[in-house]
Amino acid sequence: MNRIINKLIIAASIVASLSLVGCYKAQTDYRKDPHSLDPHLNLTAQEYLNNRANAVAAPSDTIFRLMLQGIQYAEIDMNVYAQTGKTFILLHNDAIRRLDKNVVQPDCFFGANLVNGKAAAKWSDYPKEFVKNYLLYLLIDGEYDHYTIPGIDNIEVNTQAPAGSLSVMPAGVTRTSFTPNNGSTMKIKVLNSSPSNTSDFPIVLNNVINARTSSLLATNGTIHVIDRFLTTTVPAE
Repeated sequence: MNRIINKLIIAASIVASLSLVGCYKAQTDYRKDPHSLDPHLNLTAQEYLNNRANAVAAPSDTIFRLMLQGIQYAEIDMNVYAQTGKTFILLHNDAIRRLDKNVVQPDCFFGANLVNGKAAAKWSDYPKEFVKNYLLYLLIDGEYDHYTIPGIDNIEVNTQAPAGSLSVMPAGVTRTSFTPNNGSTMKIKVLNSSPSNTSDFPIVLNNVINARTSSLLATNGTIHVIDRFLTTTVPAE
C-alpha cells in the first residue's frame, strides 16, 4: 500500500511540474508548439515578420500581413527590422482591423483612429506620414523583455518615432482621449500577476495593452506581439 501511495505522490508531482512548464511556454512561445520551449527564433525580426506575413511556414500563417502592408504603404525601409539591439512590437492582424458581426471594432487601429468620423477600411485612408510615425513608435531603442526589465515598475523608453511627430492628429483623423506625446516615448513593464491561465506576468505597454506573446528572442533583438490597438498616450505616474 505504501508503495502505491508513493507512486501516486510522484505522479502528482510530475503533473504539477508539467503545468508550471505549460505556464512558462504560454508566455514565451507564440505558436504554442508543444515540442519546444525555446524562445529563440533563430531569425531576425525582419525575417520573422516577413515569414508570418507571407505564409512561408504554412498557407494560413499570415498574422502580420496587414502590418507588412502598412509598412509598405508608409514606405518604411524593411531594414529597420534588421537593426540590432532593438525591441520590436509586431501587430497581429487583429490589432489593425478586427471585425465583430462585420463591424470594425474600436480596439483596433482602423476603429480607434476614425477618418471623418468613420472607421477606416485600408491604410491609404490615412496620411502616409501618420502611418509611418505610428509604426516607428513600435520600434524601441534597446532590448526590453522578461530577461532585461529590472522589476515590475514602468520604465520609460525611447522609440524611433521622431520627437513631436505624435503631438497632433492629422486633419480629418480623430481618436478618443488623444493626448500629445511630444517625446514619442513609451512605458513598459512586467505585470506582477497572471490575468488568465494563458497569460502569466505579461509585458504591459503604456498601462493599457498586455502583449499577446512576449519576449520572443530574434537574432537582433526581442519581439512582443500585440492584438489590440496600442495608444501613443503615455500614462502619467
